[in-house]
Order: sequence, then structure tokens, then C-alpha cells
Amino acid sequence: MYLMVPEKNKELHVPIEKEIFHKLEDIKQYHGIKNNTEIIRFLITKEYREIKTSE
Repeated sequence: MYLMVPEKNKELHVPIEKEIFHKLEDIKQYHGIKNNTEIIRFLITKEYREIKTSE
């Protein structure tokens, strides 16, 4: 999985195991998310909100 950081023109390479890949696909399907970039944004935002509300 590769994520681009447009401002810095860098890629984030994230090797994932087959089991994790299938879990990501299930999450994408459940939430109607179409690509890996959107799922990463979604999960980061969700975790960030949980952290901020617990502070």
C-alpha cells in the first residue's frame, strides 16, 4: 500500500499482511469507502477524534 504526501512529494510505503488486507477490505465495504487512501484518512480521523475526546 502506498500513500502520497502531495505537499512533500513523498510516498509512505506500508507493507501489510494478507489478513490485515482482508480486514481493510471488509472495513471499506462496510463504510462504503472506495480506495485505500480514503480508508487510511478515515481510520486516522476516527482515532484522532477518540484521542481528543479522551483528553
